[in-house]
Amino acid sequence: MEDIDFEKVEAYLRRRSVGGRQAGRFENMERVLMGMECAVAADNGEVVPTNAGVLFFGHEPQMQIIQSEIDCVLFRGAMGASRYIDKKVIMGTVQELIDGAETFLRSYMPVEGRVEGWKRVDIPEYPVEALVNAVIHRDYSRYGESIRVFYYADRIEIHSPGMLLPGVTVEQMEKGEVQSRLRNPVLANLLRDVPGYMERIGSGIRFMLDETRRMGLPAPRFREMSEFIVTFRSAPVSPGLRTREPHISETLWDEEQLPALPTSAEELSEQERRLEKAIVYVHEHGFITNGLYREITGTTEKRAFRDLEALVERGRLKRVGSKRGRRYELP
Repeated sequence: MEDIDFEKVEAYLRRRSVGGRQAGRFENMERVLMGMECAVAADNGEVVPTNAGVLFFGHEPQMQIIQSEIDCVLFRGAMGASRYIDKKVIMGTVQELIDGAETFLRSYMPVEGRVEGWKRVDIPEYPVEALVNAVIHRDYSRYGESIRVFYYADRIEIHSPGMLLPGVTVEQMEKGEVQSRLRNPVLANLLRDVPGYMERIGSGIRFMLDETRRMGLPAPRFREMSEFIVTFRSAPVSPGLRTREPHISETLWDEEQLPALPTSAEELSEQERRLEKAIVYVHEHGFITNGLYREITGTTEKRAFRDLEALVERGRLKRVGSKRGRRYELP
């Protein structure tokens, strides 16, 4: 129980006790945590926290559940073949994960201003509510697999460990016909009592579809490729939005530190053009091999090996298998 931050528990309970509930009923904190399924009694009688308890109220949840972090990466281009511009590993409780990833995205996200009545309303380029769903619905049993958020020049991809639950298909999700099903109901129930999050849970896919439609964005794309991936694409060019590249705060880098954007395809090196083809292929088919790379680029076997290993070094692909059977997938 020393892994539980009881100040966080008390703050949560104070929110729940509003509306005439008796504060005295929370005096036995271990019993309260057990009632919320955040702790259980072990065989020896000792009360120990559950995974949900650690994720929601822990001092350092990633010390016990290392895969619960979120990796956020910002790329300059649309393919991610080049090195990333910024990367941040978000750690903490469920709320801190959501807030941290949202802050990372909003710090670079172009915003369009719209006047409604007498007020200016800022409209972000992408909906960020999908982060809540990723944290609540991911499969935490997949050791070593974290949520990954990739911010490209023309889209945001949220990669969530775990496949869809039985009875749920991508086709149903695209039509908004999926009933809400919770992989981690304890986390969802806890988050419902925290202001600012409750309205995003349960509405799920339909909420994402409605939000993108309201914001004038293309419908999100859902995919299953050994994990669940949601892709949000940018809106058509608008006077109030910068859709060609993510907004980069001038306070983070000097102009000399930023890699120059190529103005035409001719300025890209031959290798970079090949690497872009490889990344596109992997996004469409899930993997690539040396032979497939040679087919789509027309290069030699040794050069194909060097190119693919370069993408591994940059963190854009990972190796699966060895020697002749080696394939390359998204990390």
